[in-house]
Amino acid sequence: MIDLKQTIAKHGRPMTVAVLSALMLSACGGGETTTSQTVERLPVSHEEIMVSLVNLAADPYWAATWNNPQTDRDWRELERATFQIQVGGTLLTVPGTGSMDAEHAGNPRWRALATQLSEDGARALNAVKARNTELMVRAGGQLIQTCETCHREFNPGMSTLEQMSRSQQLPAVSL
Repeated sequence: MIDLKQTIAKHGRPMTVAVLSALMLSACGGGETTTSQTVERLPVSHEEIMVSLVNLAADPYWAATWNNPQTDRDWRELERATFQIQVGGTLLTVPGTGSMDAEHAGNPRWRALATQLSEDGARALNAVKARNTELMVRAGGQLIQTCETCHREFNPGMSTLEQMSRSQQLPAVSL
């Protein structure tokens, strides 16, 4: 049994949320579970994780590097966003429902890039906690590099920021 107060005190609220989320996912998996409570397959695809979790969290982060957060609430929202990026990277190492997800999750290069994404999220989270916009810009640059490397290697048809910047019209930034 998990002692929630002790877990929060030891690891902090974001890590506790991640652990509880993983346990809920394993309980909902429908497959056989092992004694270590591993998740054999996520109930969503890797693409859904990238679009609805990682991208959704990265957009406000990058916007904040251009327009400094103004309130404590802004900073807390950025902490949540960067934590989502960190968790998203970890989730990408588990097979999902997409047709290539099991193959990707078993590919050492994919796993390395997913781990890098998670580490980039942790770096961004530390920069936000320090309220250091210079570090946020550096962490954001690493995050872009990781995402674009993965897109080039695993989804070559997807446009990269470099390709978009060469075009005449840049896409709008969502806030």
